[in-house]
Amino acid sequence: MDGSAMGAPGIIAAGGVFRDNWGWVRGCFHFKGGKGFAFEAELLVVIHAIDIAHHRGWRQLWLEADSTYIVSLLQTRSVDVPWRFLAAWKNSLRLLDDFQFQVLHIYQEGNKPADLMANLDRSDGWWPYALEEIKHAVSLDMATHSTVRVKL
Repeated sequence: MDGSAMGAPGIIAAGGVFRDNWGWVRGCFHFKGGKGFAFEAELLVVIHAIDIAHHRGWRQLWLEADSTYIVSLLQTRSVDVPWRFLAAWKNSLRLLDDFQFQVLHIYQEGNKPADLMANLDRSDGWWPYALEEIKHAVSLDMATHSTVRVKL
């Protein structure tokens, strides 16, 4: 998963790629928001990813994020987030109780499929397959990792 803001603050965009234990894409999403900061985009993409996984009935979730602060918030279940996101964040933390959950920091270079999803020039949406725009990045990612991780 990845989020960005074009400016500080700027227009928020975010996206993620759900992958199974073998690295195959099970779905991907993209959305644009209002104005905000990159951290807010990263926070929103986590909230969105947890909600999607929960609604699809998936009960194992391994999130990889390039924001160390987001990873820390998830590891500690902290509610130290901007107040306008607090209710949604608390709901996400509650939903995590239904998952076998792991979170891992990943460097931005290792998160290319999610970065591409975040920066799409498309309408908001959910796709239950890999979009053409990310297929090459997913293939490269699968070829260069000896252990497969679920990337959101």
